[in-house]
Amino acid sequence: MEKKTIGLMGLAFHSGNLGCSALSYSFMNILEDIAKQNNVRFDVRIIFQSDDKTPLKVQYENIDYSFVRLGFKNKSHKKQTNDAIRECDVVFDFTMGDSFTDIYGKERFIKRTMFKQMVLKQKTPLVLGSQTYGPYKSGMCRMWAASVIKKSKEVFARDERSLAIAAKLGKREPILTTDVAFFLPYEKISQEKGKTHIGINVSGLLWNGGYTGNNQFGLTVDYKEYITSVIEKYKDDSGYQIHLIPHVIYKDQKDVPDNDWEVSCELAKKYPQIKLAPFFESPMQAKSYISGMDVFIGARMHSTIAAYSSGVATIPFSYSRKFEGLFDSLDYPYVISGNKWETDEAVKRTIEHITEREKLSDDIKIFSKELEQMKEKMLRDYSKVIFE
Repeated sequence: MEKKTIGLMGLAFHSGNLGCSALSYSFMNILEDIAKQNNVRFDVRIIFQSDDKTPLKVQYENIDYSFVRLGFKNKSHKKQTNDAIRECDVVFDFTMGDSFTDIYGKERFIKRTMFKQMVLKQKTPLVLGSQTYGPYKSGMCRMWAASVIKKSKEVFARDERSLAIAAKLGKREPILTTDVAFFLPYEKISQEKGKTHIGINVSGLLWNGGYTGNNQFGLTVDYKEYITSVIEKYKDDSGYQIHLIPHVIYKDQKDVPDNDWEVSCELAKKYPQIKLAPFFESPMQAKSYISGMDVFIGARMHSTIAAYSSGVATIPFSYSRKFEGLFDSLDYPYVISGNKWETDEAVKRTIEHITEREKLSDDIKIFSKELEQMKEKMLRDYSKVIFE
């Protein structure tokens, strides 16, 4: 049986950010399907910034995997990384889905892009996996992104806005896909009948004002007031049950600014009528719980992808154009704009969407019929860059 060596960068299987983990496990599932279809075995090198070599939570029939410590400062780590990259037939880099931008500042962009540069320097084919391109507020970030996009073997964009930016910067034709996390497996969890179950993902990042603590993302909506107003509206209504569903979870780590778990615990104490979801051990568990909701509000994009792809009426709360980019590509107009609207308008629209949740669900059903075709196209596109 033929064997291919594949490097993975910009993915995190053990992260408390379940969105990053969702990307990671979803792409491994895609690789497993490709291996089966082509009767090959993949030797996957997971190259990441940690010495954590905890086994993955899923076993694969056609994939062997190992962990490589990613580094470019420490000589030992740098050599180990470069040796692993040279042994790969191709390296896929997903940059955690949204970090090949300067949404979160230049420092993160620079660090992630240096890793890509390591691959290019070794002359190993680099493939930019389905992700967001832009915004690039910094001219330096824009120029460096353009250089990497031009030199990559292939470029996949997960929405049409990103596709247009990558095409313009790289002067090439990227491939339009969708986010690989749409294909994350799950098992639907049923909730109590006779109630409308509202899942709310409260973003610790937005609650705390971003990493800087001073409204880093320029919200026009008062996020704390928005969340509190929605809870107050439904908490005592016997026809509704609110569930707080964290999607970035770090237990007993109060100093992590983007920890959804701590904020959700605080709100659960304040409002004993609402339920706190369990501490999830994997993104598959999180999606399974979310799938049992009737309607879901989320500011973590991958929590909304979990809801949408499991057929739940979804109300995304946007703090970056990555939300509009993705959901516009799906012709889904129910995004709450945290950067443009006032708080009262955001609350009003959210309540309207909850009331008309059946319409939202019907729109999602149209997408569900296309999902399998989208997956087949994705498998063909990724297979091509692996085998050509």
